[in-house]
Amino acid sequence: MGSADIEEDLAPPLDVHQPKGWRAVEGISDIEALHRTDEWRNLYQLVQKDGLGLQNVPPAIRGDREMVAEACWENGLALQYAPEELRGDWEIVLCAVSRSGTALMWASPELRGAREVVLKAVQQNGGSLEYASEELRSDREIVLSAVQQRGMALRYASEALKADREIVKAAARQSRRALMHAAESLKKDQHFLREASSQPPMESSAPPPVGKPSVGSKRDMSQYGPGL
Repeated sequence: MGSADIEEDLAPPLDVHQPKGWRAVEGISDIEALHRTDEWRNLYQLVQKDGLGLQNVPPAIRGDREMVAEACWENGLALQYAPEELRGDWEIVLCAVSRSGTALMWASPELRGAREVVLKAVQQNGGSLEYASEELRSDREIVLSAVQQRGMALRYASEALKADREIVKAAARQSRRALMHAAESLKKDQHFLREASSQPPMESSAPPPVGKPSVGSKRDMSQYGPGL
């Protein structure tokens, strides 16, 4: 066997999933090396303009936290194309739901049960209450925030809160149609129905989105357990 054959046998196997232009460089991390490739830069510019372009990013790069954070900042719905690990990343999910509350649909079970995340989601889109954990759909503050943003979100509240007069009135003020989701006891109360229907309408609003996730910053999720 010649020396060339020996060198070939000892050479590390080529990773076909590595992005074009990637190569190991002594003294810098794999992430830093990845960020120096032309392919990474081009794809990063793509998701800066259209976050949903994340779906077209190769798997090896789609798992890059900075890439996903940028995509979710541009369009919260990009979270659906993030790898499972990053759907459980507190900062990325919080950023995504603050841009589009519907992104809560693709968050990990742990984060769909995280109060701060769900509150931010329903403030942006009350209808995202549908994707919150059962426990948080029984949380009075969260449900009130949801129906104030979108009255019809009352349909996703717990049965107990559908019978809560203040919450139902808040929902009806945002949308009269929300009364169809009130508890039967309230729908039979004619005095309450007149009172709820006579309120001046309230337009929905949403708070400004949170800041872009900082690279390398991850919140400890151990307090939320293995899942809900």
